[in-house]
Amino acid sequence: MKREKLAAVFLAAAAVLAFAASAGAVDGTIEINQAKVLAGSGFPYVISNPGSYRLTGNLTVSGTADAIDLFATNVTIDLNGFSITGTGGVSGGAGVNSFTNGSVTVENGTITGFTGQAAIELGINGIVRNVRATGNNFGITGAAGSLISGNTINGNSIGLNCPSTCGWGGNVLTGNGTDVIGGATSMGSNVCHTGLC
Repeated sequence: MKREKLAAVFLAAAAVLAFAASAGAVDGTIEINQAKVLAGSGFPYVISNPGSYRLTGNLTVSGTADAIDLFATNVTIDLNGFSITGTGGVSGGAGVNSFTNGSVTVENGTITGFTGQAAIELGINGIVRNVRATGNNFGITGAAGSLISGNTINGNSIGLNCPSTCGWGGNVLTGNGTDVIGGATSMGSNVCHTGLC
């Protein structure tokens, strides 16, 4: 009888551990949500390994921290239709900060309220697509080789800041203090209301 109870307890514990492990990664994609971040070391959520990451809920950051910091290349962050919201005021951090690391893709969601920095700060060869960047200091800041496409960038102090080696196309920029600085290479079909498209 004791042996059967011990076996049952062992199997139940193994099942719980297997479920817990699967909750963190689905099909090799690491899931990010407010509860997971706060249960860890809080904001910023640090990505140190290449791979795919996906939001499974909204993130709200108070204070001066970035929401997500990247210390790895070859990372994709799928916002999955959710929002990252900063509430830190003018001294707040960035939504997604990959400035020192390249080959990062951010897509499919909203980043707002980072009035101290940018919704997204890209490193070299970064990609931002299908993102709504609104109410930030900078909407999207790119670096050499970046591609910024299909985004709505509105209500920021500066909409897009990219060097001439940064490409952008299919974006809509409205209500920004300045739409575009830095001489980014237009790939056409951009719509601006104050700047040169």
